[in-house]
Amino acid sequence: MSSLEQESSTPLVSSYPKRSALGALFSRTLPNYSGQYPVGVHDVELSIPKQSFGNFKHKSMPDAEAGLTIDTVMFTLFYPATSPHDTSHQAVWFPRLRQTIDGFLKMAKRTPNCVYRTLAYPVAAAAIWGTAFPAIENAPLMSPPPFLSKWPVIIFSHGVGCSRLMYSAFCGEMASRGYVVVAIEHRDGTGPSSCITAEGGIQRDFYWLDWSDLQYAKYLRMTVPALLTRRSWVDLDEQPKNDTTLRHVQLEVRKAELEQVIKAVHRISQGEQVQQTRLSREGWDWTPWTSIDPASPIIAGHSFGGSLALAAAANSRFDFSRVIVFDPATQRLAPWRGQISTPLLTINSEEFSLGAEFTMLEEVAATASSCHTFLLCGATHPAFSDVFLILPDYLNRLVGLGANPLRIIDLTIDTVVKFLESGAEDAWEQVQCVDSRAVASGGLRNLGELVKVQRTPR
Repeated sequence: MSSLEQESSTPLVSSYPKRSALGALFSRTLPNYSGQYPVGVHDVELSIPKQSFGNFKHKSMPDAEAGLTIDTVMFTLFYPATSPHDTSHQAVWFPRLRQTIDGFLKMAKRTPNCVYRTLAYPVAAAAIWGTAFPAIENAPLMSPPPFLSKWPVIIFSHGVGCSRLMYSAFCGEMASRGYVVVAIEHRDGTGPSSCITAEGGIQRDFYWLDWSDLQYAKYLRMTVPALLTRRSWVDLDEQPKNDTTLRHVQLEVRKAELEQVIKAVHRISQGEQVQQTRLSREGWDWTPWTSIDPASPIIAGHSFGGSLALAAAANSRFDFSRVIVFDPATQRLAPWRGQISTPLLTINSEEFSLGAEFTMLEEVAATASSCHTFLLCGATHPAFSDVFLILPDYLNRLVGLGANPLRIIDLTIDTVVKFLESGAEDAWEQVQCVDSRAVASGGLRNLGELVKVQRTPR
């Protein structure tokens, strides 16, 4: 049993705050966190050595650099905070609403123009403008309690179509329980929009990247075997028919970002006054951050972020103590040839469990040192994000959500905390167990309940 668990028991699911059936439509605030600590947030953006990935050109931007290039990394820290006297500066959920809506229009293959913006902006503003989550911007980091030497670190990777702040419920709940969560903003073209500030303060917006906008050209592979066999030219005249090629490149971008973020967090943990490109408040003091422990952090992710977590956990250049994934996009990892040497937790929506990716997840899980697999009945793929907490219940039901969205988050947090602080089978002795064949049959009907999946021997 961990020191965190010894000092205070995990709150019961029934002790979580209530949520209005209208979501955040009128309150403009997401539900309060239920852990024992106040939560602070701080944005960080740092310059890194320039790296490029992929050999494609952009049809809509013929003068742009080939492939994907990164020269900064950005992340938001969620952490246990010293409660400030002024709690009015809660963090805004979508700080760049106009650019985000433009990005969503691009995702829907609609060019952001006057017509679409006239329709989309008012609807988006009515639904989410000014919505905040209950964390205080730039609040001081709390010192760890006497029973804990340093705060443990979780690194979180978002899914396709999302951003670092769209999982504030998960990240904030974990911070309120004594974890420092590093939520990465991926600049790989999988998010709707991101503002990149390079060294010197030069800013540019980077939007959703659609695979159909890419043109793969012939390129010269300058390797000795290729030259000796006269096969140095790789013919890509036949363009990819889907997003698979692009996603593989984007996964490599994410690995590079993850590596640089881990290096940055190590520097921060040593009290180094890291030079940021923007966003940092003047005089921000990193000295108290020597109380975080980034050695062998926990890696977590949803969807394509889950793909990153699994791929990185199987990569020798990373060292994680635990791996946590929600509905991981396992098709992006096919064929799987890795081995995961650390304990793995997978929590999956019922929607995900009925698809082919769940079957592949079983294959991946079989290569982990140990694995716990859970299913949330009535949950859909986006339910791990904040989206359903914001929308009214009637809209959630229209798009297929069969369970209370706060209940889904509650069960997710409760399961994650038990995994991190115990991990023993008896931690879930009250949870129903089902055979994976029963999951495949789609016969689960207890909406809003957690079940443990036992892998069927093959």
